[in-house]
Amino acid sequence: MAVGLWAAPAGASPSSTTEHTSFDPTGDVFTCRGGDLTVASGTVYQVFHTNQDAKGIVHFTSTITPRHVTLTGASGNGYTLSGAVWFGGKGTTPDDLLVATSTAHFVIRSASGGVYGKVQAIEHLNITPNGQIKVKSFDLGNCQLPQD
Repeated sequence: MAVGLWAAPAGASPSSTTEHTSFDPTGDVFTCRGGDLTVASGTVYQVFHTNQDAKGIVHFTSTITPRHVTLTGASGNGYTLSGAVWFGGKGTTPDDLLVATSTAHFVIRSASGGVYGKVQAIEHLNITPNGQIKVKSFDLGNCQLPQD
């Protein structure tokens, strides 16, 4: 899903918008050290909020949460997914990002309630005034989010 941001000239009137969307993740694959898991059912919800302040800076935040998402492994065992992805940042235009952070924390549980795997990732990006891009990433989980 592409979400567009836009910026008005500096000194513009503050404005904001919030979008609520959802999608069916069936077929998405979590890559885990113990074996890949495929989403069998459920819904993923996203709330995306943008706010432009009086100086023309665009601030954005989004939260992505699964509801009733089930997964299946190669052996046919069932799993459940809980957690969220959050990201946010600011920039003077959609193409002039100044700073952004994203976090992903999901727990994948077996039918007995035990933890099969976790997605635990944080990434922070900032662009210095001279245009240098600095990225810091941490990935402490044993599973990866599905790829687009």
